Amino acid sequence: MIPLTILRKDLAFNKVMESIIDVLKGVAATEYFHLQSKRKSFDEFEAYLRDIFAMVDINNFQHPFLGGVSGGNNIILITSDSGFLGELNMSVVNYGLAQYRSGDTLTVVGNEGARYISENEAKYKSFPGIDDDISYDLVLKLREHIIKEFTSKKLSNTVIIYPHFVSFSVQKIEQFQLFPCRFLFPQAALSEGSHGRKPGLWEIDPEDKVVLDSPLKVTVEYLVRIWIGQLLHLIFWESKLSEWAARVMHLERSTNEIKDQQKKLRLQYFRTMHERSDKSTREIFVSRMALIKTGAIV
Repeated sequence: MIPLTILRKDLAFNKVMESIIDVLKGVAATEYFHLQSKRKSFDEFEAYLRDIFAMVDINNFQHPFLGGVSGGNNIILITSDSGFLGELNMSVVNYGLAQYRSGDTLTVVGNEGARYISENEAKYKSFPGIDDDISYDLVLKLREHIIKEFTSKKLSNTVIIYPHFVSFSVQKIEQFQLFPCRFLFPQAALSEGSHGRKPGLWEIDPEDKVVLDSPLKVTVEYLVRIWIGQLLHLIFWESKLSEWAARVMHLERSTNEIKDQQKKLRLQYFRTMHERSDKSTREIFVSRMALIKTGAIV
C-alpha cells in the first residue's frame, strides 16, 4: 500500500504538471495560428516564374541541372530543434536513411536531425535549424550548398525530405525532387509528350519568338537559382507549420495521459483512505470488545 503522504504529493505534482502543459499547449497553438496568419503566398510569384520558364526553349540544350548525369544523390533532410518533436524528426530521418546508398550525400537542416544521423555513423553536412522568423539568410546558404554539391560532385539527383503540413492534426513526410529540373520548362515537357501546364499570368502565344539577351546557360542557371530559393522558403514555412501543429498535438496527448493518471491516483488515494478508515474502525471495535471482556468497561 502506497502511503497517503506520497499519494498526496503525486496528486499535487500532477496538478501542477497539467497546468504547465496547458500553458505550453496554449503558447504552441497561439504561435501556430500566428505563423499561419503571417504565411506568405507565393502563388503570384510562381505564376510569373512559370511564364518566364515557358519562354525559354531548352530542347537542344544540355545542362547538369536538366539531367543526363549519372552519379549519386544529395538527400536533404529538414528537421527541427524545437522541443516535443522527436517523433517528427525521427520520421524525417528514417525516411531519408531508407533511401541513402553508398556514394550519396546527406544534408541535414537542424541540430536534432544531425544528432540522429550521427548515431547511424553516416557522413553529412549540417545547417542550423529553422528560426521562427524563417531567416532568408539560411535559405541562401542552403541554396548555394545544394548547387555546389550538385555541380562539384556531379550528382544525378537532389531530393528534399520534409514534414509537409496537411492539417492541424496531420503532418505528412514529403519528398520533393529538386534536381534534375527539366520539368520546369514547359516547352521541353511538351516535346517529351506531356500535355498542358499550370496557367501563368501572361497570355503567351506559342508562335512568338523570344530573344534571350544573355547566353542560354546563364539564363537557365539564374532562373533555377531563383526557383530554388523560392521553393526552399516555402518548404521552410511548411515545416514550421508542421512543427507547431505537431507540438500542440503532442502536448494534447500528454494532457490526456496526465488526466488519466490523475484519475487513477485519486481512486487509489480514496481507496487507501477507506482501507485505513476501515482498519481503524476494526481496531477500535476489537479493542472495545477486549476491554468489555476484561471488565475494564461496562
